[in-house]
Amino acid sequence: MDGLRLAATAVVMVGMSSAAGAQTLVSASANDDIVVTGQFEEAQSAKSDVPLIEVPQAISVITAETIKERGITRLADTLRTVAGASRSSTYGFYDAYTLRGFDASYGSVYLDGLINEAGGGGSVYELVGLESVEVVKGPAAVLYGGGSLGGLINMVSKRPDSSKTFVDTSLSTGSYHLIEGTIDANVRLTDGGALSARLIALYRDVDSFVRFAGQNRLYLQPSLRWRIGSETDLTVIGTYKRDRDNPFSPLNAYGTVLPNVHGKVPIDFSVNENGDEKAIQNETRATIGYIFDHHFSEQAGFSQTLRYMNRKTFWDRWMFAADFLDDALDADKNPIPGTGRTIGRYYYGPYRETFRSILVDNRATLKLETGHVRHNLLGGFDYRHTNSRYDGDGDFDASHFPLDVFNPDYSQPLRPVGSPYSGHDTGSQRGFYLQDHLELGERVTATFNGRWDRAISNGEAQTAFSPRIGATVELVKGAVLYAAWAKSFTPQFGSKVIKEVVNGVPVIGQAPPERGENYEIGMKVALPAAGLTGMVSAYRLSRRNVLTADLVYPIYSRVSGLQRSQGIEVEAQWRPTPALTANLAYSYIEGKIVEDLAIPIGTPLPNVPRHNLAGYARYVFQDGGLAGLGLNVGAQYNSRRFVYDGGLIALDSYAVFNTGLSYAFGTWEAQVNVNNLFDERYYPDACCRQRITPGQPRNVRLTIARRF
Repeated sequence: MDGLRLAATAVVMVGMSSAAGAQTLVSASANDDIVVTGQFEEAQSAKSDVPLIEVPQAISVITAETIKERGITRLADTLRTVAGASRSSTYGFYDAYTLRGFDASYGSVYLDGLINEAGGGGSVYELVGLESVEVVKGPAAVLYGGGSLGGLINMVSKRPDSSKTFVDTSLSTGSYHLIEGTIDANVRLTDGGALSARLIALYRDVDSFVRFAGQNRLYLQPSLRWRIGSETDLTVIGTYKRDRDNPFSPLNAYGTVLPNVHGKVPIDFSVNENGDEKAIQNETRATIGYIFDHHFSEQAGFSQTLRYMNRKTFWDRWMFAADFLDDALDADKNPIPGTGRTIGRYYYGPYRETFRSILVDNRATLKLETGHVRHNLLGGFDYRHTNSRYDGDGDFDASHFPLDVFNPDYSQPLRPVGSPYSGHDTGSQRGFYLQDHLELGERVTATFNGRWDRAISNGEAQTAFSPRIGATVELVKGAVLYAAWAKSFTPQFGSKVIKEVVNGVPVIGQAPPERGENYEIGMKVALPAAGLTGMVSAYRLSRRNVLTADLVYPIYSRVSGLQRSQGIEVEAQWRPTPALTANLAYSYIEGKIVEDLAIPIGTPLPNVPRHNLAGYARYVFQDGGLAGLGLNVGAQYNSRRFVYDGGLIALDSYAVFNTGLSYAFGTWEAQVNVNNLFDERYYPDACCRQRITPGQPRNVRLTIARRF
């Protein structure tokens, strides 16, 4: 044991001396056993110690163990069995997703309760350092501030374990020349466990199914935990992420989801160049911060989470497809779509940005009783400040960079005609929030929330108040009905909207914040004896103050948009025995444009399937000659989705199957995962006619792991 402790200590300390960064922990729902064993009532929601089953809102939790056994490396893929989640426009290289019909990729991803700005990179968020991923559905502005009306994602960091010392290692290989190695080393620095440390490290190098593309990442996450006393805990966490990527780009609709007389565009077709003119996307991100928790008594406590981030981003020679340049012409000399073979391309870069942020969240809790009512009070103040300096260039005359899609010649030199730009943006947001969760006897709870925010960007200020009211009623032990009403807001800084037109001259101003409203009812079930947990939810979301193009003055906008999403979600997890786990998720979403000046009323919301069905099952032999052998299988079905670009473009329905096999023996484990087992060709998302994302073909991942 002393040798193991010495080795783990050395690994952890080396990592701490070479990385700076922070991730913070607010949520208590990081306990793997919560979801795996069906102990739903013990799980707690992010920023609050209220049990999940008493929260009048749908919240899904994906544990680190689930992420590992599925061989997942991207955040978007963790949402496969989350009802209401689907792919959003990713440009092919980014993680992006919708929740309940609305994009939740940007400004709606949090790390330990603090917003985590995305920046660039293929899979921006590294999963190896996470304990769990929480998906909070519907408006969450009352505790977090701005964000998507559809919900937000809160990632929960792994922290030092003061009870044991271990070193977990793994080595992976597979499709696209994958090479990946990880270390997770945890050590008790004192015999009593008052001091403990942990280092998580990853190196990954992998090509892509698209020619000339690939990713290279180094990731370090050192942390130190000090249990100052029985009621006081301080954890300092840092991260360092260095990406050196060659990105790929989405494709034109003609030859992918729309017909082209010359045939289908090859699945590995690259919009970008090769050799010395390869597209590059480099990013270095470092964070440092802490989580502080103190309990004054069983009734009162205080927590503070702080994180500082410094991110440097650079990209160059990143090409994006435009329309075809050689479409045949009709009698009126108008292009005939789907007849050309040579696309134009936009040229992006070089672009440089330095982004810094400081974020802090302070929370106080108090439990008290007034008569027969028990109050669980939560009050907080959070603040964030951001500073971004950037300069960029590009050539947006697509005719300068023609490329034959069906017989590409990548030997022609790129000679862009620059259009340089630069900028300096500063922003801040401060919010005050209060929650009272009332226990009205043994079966009924009521939750009242209110939050006031003031956000400032480059001198522009916007304020908003966001309320939420909800209640739960326990029908029988383990079955709870809930209902909630909530509002959200999202600032719309930099907008130029027409307030009015005076004597033919538009009066320009700033758009008010985008507002959202949600009505929701549902049932949560937690039956530990049967190994069953689940949720059924029905909701109606309305998104107002949506900016829409002005038809008379196209360079300006008007605040006249209204979008609506309503649907039903079903999620269930069943673990009847330690050997078997099964998940099911289904959602029905009816999302559409209700008011807009430029888009026809009734147009479906982009990239939102009306039906989304996913299932996953895993069986591990517990004894006999096959003891330790695990089998898993998963499937996901998305019905047709649409995007609007002067007309509706349909993305066909698809079904993708995944499977895996693992074998644990002693301190060793071998695992193989196969994604898109039947090599389905599909297009999961799109932005517009010029940017259609191809789905990844069949791919294999093999991992050998050992615990020391």
